[in-house]
Amino acid sequence: MAAFSDPVLTKIVETVTGLGIPVSAGTVPDDAFLAGVEIRGGGLVVEEAKLGHPGDVLHEAAHLAVMTPAERDGFTGALPEDPAQEMACHAWCYAAAKRFDLPLETVFHDAYKGGGPALREAFESGGLIGQPMLQLWEMTRLPNADASFDGLPVYPDMAKWLRDA
Repeated sequence: MAAFSDPVLTKIVETVTGLGIPVSAGTVPDDAFLAGVEIRGGGLVVEEAKLGHPGDVLHEAAHLAVMTPAERDGFTGALPEDPAQEMACHAWCYAAAKRFDLPLETVFHDAYKGGGPALREAFESGGLIGQPMLQLWEMTRLPNADASFDGLPVYPDMAKWLRDA
């Protein structure tokens, strides 16, 4: 694992790699979708000097986490436009923030797609933003889930951090 100087970024990188998503330091093109982070080869490449916000690394990891293994394996490039997957990424990031004690202001920063504060408020008030997708993929379950999801932990606890089907 690459060494980074920012302690928040280091914690996020350690969290992400611990969940099974590789992260390496490297050069990221100036025109990358998110400054300083890029999905490459099924993992993340981070250029700390260009990184806008450490929480963006967690969000990009979430995209890999909610892909099927076949999609994730070796994935490089731009993500497809998929609103359901994007919302699932928000829910995954919130669960990761809670589990790994990451400040919500870091994960959903004020510049976060123009909606960081609203996302923080929505999740903290129990709003549903993407959690049903995580349940569908049997990564967690909603408190009022059908009995077929019994045995899964209740969100924001996760049964698994990487989608497997």
